[in-house]
Amino acid sequence: MDEERNGTSVTTGQSTEDELLVLRCREGDADALNTLLDRWQEPLWRHAYRLTGEESAAWDVLQEALLVIARDIRRLEAESAFGAWAYRIVSHKSKDWLRQHVRRRERETRFATELQLEAEGEDGPPPDEARLLEVLPKLDKADRTLLGLRFQEEFSIDEIAQMLGVPAGTVKSRLHYAKLRLRTLMEEIP
Repeated sequence: MDEERNGTSVTTGQSTEDELLVLRCREGDADALNTLLDRWQEPLWRHAYRLTGEESAAWDVLQEALLVIARDIRRLEAESAFGAWAYRIVSHKSKDWLRQHVRRRERETRFATELQLEAEGEDGPPPDEARLLEVLPKLDKADRTLLGLRFQEEFSIDEIAQMLGVPAGTVKSRLHYAKLRLRTLMEEIP
């Protein structure tokens, strides 16, 4: 009897072998764990990829899921339930990643909006959000950090000064020049 594992045919023999590997894992057999994880890595990655839609995210999710599987496999009571259990872990880790991704996008949007609002008060038109997100990586790390603390994380000038161990006036000055460098980069994009 054959069953289907996400588009890959799994024979009864392979399923039985997986159950034996789970039993050996429960006994602390590291080689059995490595064999089991190697066998399931590809289908679990494909599942993570389908859920996240991003290749690198799927690898991150898979890595986190494999750690949970390795840590908790001794608690799995039904050896035959390994596949469903592993897929459930990947699903949960994917949902966690998606929640974090949505929050990160919301922070980036707030960051871009704050920069736009600040720029409206200065000479020139407000920066376009897509262009802004395109040029941010081109700024040096110090500028990105400072702009991120101020507009993305929404810390006050005084809070940033305390974090960086510099006077508030220095933070204002560095922030001013970071925004000027950002604006220059924005103007270079058509």
